[in-house]
Amino acid sequence: MKHSRKTALIAGLALGAIASVAAADIQLFGREDFRGRALSAQGSIDNLEGTRLNDRASSVIVRGEPWLVCSDAYFRGHCVTLRPGEYPSLAAMGIGDSISSARQVRGERYGGGYDRGHARPAPSRVTLYEGPNFSGRSMVLDRDAVRDLDPTGFNDRASSVRVEGAPWTLCSDSYFRGDCRTFNPGDYPYLPEELSNRISSAHQSAEPYAEGYRQ
Repeated sequence: MKHSRKTALIAGLALGAIASVAAADIQLFGREDFRGRALSAQGSIDNLEGTRLNDRASSVIVRGEPWLVCSDAYFRGHCVTLRPGEYPSLAAMGIGDSISSARQVRGERYGGGYDRGHARPAPSRVTLYEGPNFSGRSMVLDRDAVRDLDPTGFNDRASSVRVEGAPWTLCSDSYFRGDCRTFNPGDYPYLPEELSNRISSAHQSAEPYAEGYRQ
């Protein structure tokens, strides 16, 4: 009887482990809001070229563990780490309609950028760009907090941002007032209307959010 119970326990643990692994997956959708063609994967996708979703994924669902998605095959190009959650639009993260490879991230530090699939320490900073799609003049903020951008000459000028290392909260008024949004590490070629050409203060945030930015 004891042997049978032990065998049953081992079998149960094994099944639990298999279920846990199987639960770590990613679903890519050809259109925003989880519409259009769909592709599910539980293991690494080195190259999406042979599928109908190469450079076409517009929304994603991640379960179980974080996934690294990259604009080029074999985890090269522009890469973004997506925590478990639902991403109805990838446009604001700079990875919409450009994913060509994806893999699970296990035992690695989460971050906004990876090079050839390997984690690299990223400084905690945000780069503000005067024009959309990272064009025009730029300014790097790498202090914990910038209470007022007015003395810098970059007040109310940012139209796109790049966040590295940790989430940042950007606000339309000085001293972290007005409309504020928290942005995960990643590229944002266009800002939401409430912040476009209106950023006046910024500070690092302790916790990331499932979506690209939190309203």
